[in-house]
Formats: sequence, C-alpha cells, structure tokens
Amino acid sequence: MDIVNFFEKLAGRWFSQRTTHYLGAQTSKAGKSELEVDFISPDHASVTQLCEKAGADAAKAICGLTIAQKSTIEGNATQRISTTLIVLIADESDLSGHILRSAESPLRSTYQFDNDILTLTTEDGSVHAQERWWFITDNLRMRTQTVKPTDGPELASFCSEIRLGGPKPAA
Repeated sequence: MDIVNFFEKLAGRWFSQRTTHYLGAQTSKAGKSELEVDFISPDHASVTQLCEKAGADAAKAICGLTIAQKSTIEGNATQRISTTLIVLIADESDLSGHILRSAESPLRSTYQFDNDILTLTTEDGSVHAQERWWFITDNLRMRTQTVKPTDGPELASFCSEIRLGGPKPAA
C-alpha cells in the first residue's frame, strides 16, 4: 500500500474509543469520538488555501483529509466538536514528508510511512509529540500517541477505531 492508498482507506465514518494516561499523575481518562473522514484531492481549494497559509508549495501536496470530530471525555459532559484539515506534502519519495494541519496558525508535522504504519512527529519549542496510525483490518484501525512537554507531565494515549460506514476501501 502506498501513502495515498492509506489516506483513501481512512475515509468513512468511525467510532473511536480512547484511553489517555497521564504518566506523572498516574491517572487515566477514557474518551469516545465519532469521526467523519473525507479524502480530498491535492487540487481541492482547501488544500491550496492551507498550503498558502503555511507557506508550503501546494504543487507538492499529494492528498488531504477533512476530519469532523464529536468527542466526549470521561468526567466532562461537554461535547467537543471540531473539524480539521490535514494535507500531505511528500518529500522526494512518498514514504516521508510533511503534514499540515489546519489551526489558527497551521501546524506542521513530519511523517514517515513504513510497513503500512504512518508515524507523525510534531516538535515545537515546548512539546515533542509522536503519533502512529495503522490498520488491523479494513474496518479496524489503531492509533497511539505520546506527548512530552518540556514543562509538564507526559501523556500517552491509545485509540481503537471501528468503521461505521462510508466509503469502503478499494480492493
């Protein structure tokens, strides 16, 4: 599978169950999310706009995703609703490059795609985060994340995500 096929396979409706461990405090919280993920082509207007906002070359974009998320966290009755645009910009090979994420100021991460596992690394002056995404089957995927802030407690999370519907992966 190549990186574009991997991103196409992410499209659909998903239920996500997450556990986050706050390592310094030795506590955990569970959360649930409903995700609606749409694959978008590299020539889509939103891809071009995010690339321009981030100062990236839109001609190097190879695909993108929009992710609409409704989440709840254990102990908090307020539902969090958000939409994120992710744009993949490949280096010389599709196995590595940058990922842009929409935000007030676009976030830039690096990615490595190896053995059908996507690893995202985000570093700024105050935090180092690493996230891994992979599929067990076409309808079951896993995600892990570690976050190491320079001035706060580390956290680790694990998500299992089940496809509820939407586009089926190409055979």
